Amino acid sequence: MIIQLTNFEPRTIALLMVSTAILVAAALGRYIIWPEVQSYNKYHIEFTNLKSEASQPTSLSMQIEELESKLIALQKELHGDMIGLPDNQMESFVIGQLQGISWRNRIELLGVRPSKGGLVQTLEEVQFDVEIAGDYFDLYAWIQELDDQLGFIVIKSFSIRPHDTSHNGPRLIAKLTIVSYREPGNA
Repeated sequence: MIIQLTNFEPRTIALLMVSTAILVAAALGRYIIWPEVQSYNKYHIEFTNLKSEASQPTSLSMQIEELESKLIALQKELHGDMIGLPDNQMESFVIGQLQGISWRNRIELLGVRPSKGGLVQTLEEVQFDVEIAGDYFDLYAWIQELDDQLGFIVIKSFSIRPHDTSHNGPRLIAKLTIVSYREPGNA
């Protein structure tokens, strides 16, 4: 083989050696170095992301606090402030809320009578027979605020009749039965 190489011109041998070196360098770069560079870049990006997350220890605790506050808000929306109250405290709480709602909406609370309802599937009903007096739009606002303040409340029955027309507008008396549902173990 050395004898055959001596037959070539020195310029051809140099060109052949340079071409071989370029081919080896290209293969080395393509199949060995380039995959390692890509892997390094991928791990470097992951490392910087983890480093930035680790440098902000409050972000995880803030996310936990945010999720806990959303959970509390959803529980309040479902049960209102009545969650976990025994029957006697629940009755006084609801009556106090009804009185506050009535004052804010210019409604006269004529009477509230709490009573036990039946069982609906796995939930126990707690009923309140309520009698209120006011004008139509105040009654409407009272019902809207009742839903906002007491959470999951259902108006089971509702009747409305005129009270007197001697004031500026017609006064109405509404009799309604509102029902709250709760687990029997909470009673």
